[in-house]
Amino acid sequence: MLRKAQAQGRIRWLLIGPFLAVVALLAGLTAVSVDTLSAVRAYVGGESLWSKGQKDAAYRLDRYIAVRDPADYLRFQNALAVPLGDRKARMALAQTPPDLEAARQGFLEGGNHTDDIDGMAQLFLRFRHVGFMADAIAIWSEADQQIHALNGLAQQIHDRIATGDADSPELQALIGRLPELNERLTDLSQRFSATLGEASRTTRHLVLVTTLLLAAGLTVGGVFLTAYMLRQQARVERALRESSERWVLAADAAGMGLFDWDLHTGRASLDARAAALYGLPAGATEVEAGALSRDAVHPEDAVRFRAAMSQAIAHPAPVTIRYRLVVNGVVRHLEANTCARRPEKDSDDGVSVHLLGILRDVSDEMRAAQLQLDKEAAERAYRAKGEFLSRVSHELRTPLNAVLGFTELMQSDPHDALTPAQGQRVQHVLDAGRHLLALINDILNLGSIDEGATALPLQPVALAPVLQASLHQVETQARTRQVVLTVELPGAELRVRADARRLEQVVVNLLSNAIKYNRVGGEVELSCEREGDAVSISVRDTGPGLRAEQIEQLFQPFNRLGAEFSKVQGSGLGLVITQQLIKRMQGSLTVDSTEGVGTRMVVRLQAAPVAQSAGSSGHAAV
Repeated sequence: MLRKAQAQGRIRWLLIGPFLAVVALLAGLTAVSVDTLSAVRAYVGGESLWSKGQKDAAYRLDRYIAVRDPADYLRFQNALAVPLGDRKARMALAQTPPDLEAARQGFLEGGNHTDDIDGMAQLFLRFRHVGFMADAIAIWSEADQQIHALNGLAQQIHDRIATGDADSPELQALIGRLPELNERLTDLSQRFSATLGEASRTTRHLVLVTTLLLAAGLTVGGVFLTAYMLRQQARVERALRESSERWVLAADAAGMGLFDWDLHTGRASLDARAAALYGLPAGATEVEAGALSRDAVHPEDAVRFRAAMSQAIAHPAPVTIRYRLVVNGVVRHLEANTCARRPEKDSDDGVSVHLLGILRDVSDEMRAAQLQLDKEAAERAYRAKGEFLSRVSHELRTPLNAVLGFTELMQSDPHDALTPAQGQRVQHVLDAGRHLLALINDILNLGSIDEGATALPLQPVALAPVLQASLHQVETQARTRQVVLTVELPGAELRVRADARRLEQVVVNLLSNAIKYNRVGGEVELSCEREGDAVSISVRDTGPGLRAEQIEQLFQPFNRLGAEFSKVQGSGLGLVITQQLIKRMQGSLTVDSTEGVGTRMVVRLQAAPVAQSAGSSGHAAV
């Protein structure tokens, strides 16, 4: 296997290497071509400056001879500085080693642009022995000799004129040499320009031919490489089919479905059993893998499912996850065992990463496990209920009986009679204590949260008095919490079938919870509404609200949803008892809550017939 991988690696580099070399060669050729053509252009421009300087120098020298003005001779020297600067640059580059700084200074004196100087120097050094550049340099060297001769001839003429020579035969002989010298310089300038032009055309032709040849090589190589890759792909697909057939045999024997998720294409192949688990048509199926996780996986498991798949992709170790599917409205539990298959490190067969896995329906196992958990939770709740009721019976009833007893003694003591105001206050204490004792007894009698308790005796009850009495019991609590109570009391004719005292207990519990778990300065709204054959009693608060998972646990005994760690006192039984009382009055309790906004609890009871008179209605309610 190692030798095969090494051989495949060598083949890969034998195929890819020439492509990389050709691309690098093209890049280098392009860079050199651009630099060469730019330098040739700079030399052509420099030749124009050289020619202009030479012609300007010849004109200024002729004028000096005719007018004998020293300023004209100075202008001659300035014009001749351009060709002399280029001569200085050529001689510096021809040295061994070349003096690049002197050459740069010479090119600057020759009027060349500073950005072109490095390219001009490199072109000279690279190609001075190559045909086109060698010819140009030879012409340049001869022209420099002629420029040097012109400068020497001008100096001799200037010396004679400066000594007062007006028209001697020697002076005329010197002047007579000027036309021939200028004509020679003009001819050299034209030859230099023509040589550089031919060099530019030759370079462009070479670049074009070389680029076309390399492009043709790339095309041929691409065809061969594509054919090779197609053969490799066919071989891999054949191996995958053979492997898949072995998997199918093993899966059928174990009663499991198989899937193969190609991460490169995003497609997943499922065998007949796996397709059936997802509710797809019978037979092996290829589908878009994202749809399986996006559309079929239960929304509550989607994030966990994607995290497990990401872990399987990132790490080579197998991953096992259980999740829920929603297939045609039916929830099904699946177990997936998956592992990423990656191509070998030195493989060149083009195989992308695959997630291979086994699917198994574990719905029966999950239901059995959930039943066991529910049973254990019910047993714990039952034991907790018994312990709580025992504690309530011992801790509350005994001191409460003492409070009631002493309160009754205060009312009936003939030796220390209470004032009317005191008697009224003591009566409030006695009434509240008796109400509390009655509630404790009711809790004990109902078995707290037993589902099999007997239904309460129901009768028509007017809502307004019950709601008013409930509000009186929570007003002090609302003032203490600075919670605003907003109440819409119904008319006297609105009645429900209920137990008046239990209904009051239900409303007090709901109002008390809405105040207790509200924010300071919040609002609690109590309202009623007739809904066909039912009447709804709504209690809305502006508290912190509940999450979906908290609502699911809201009616579990002793579960305060984390409030046990707060300063708010409670037992976790208030809503449980409230819900059971509502059920015993053949009603329902619904909860609608938004986290950060508040909670709305709605009690729905059967509507009672309208009373014949207000008096009889009010009497029946209390």
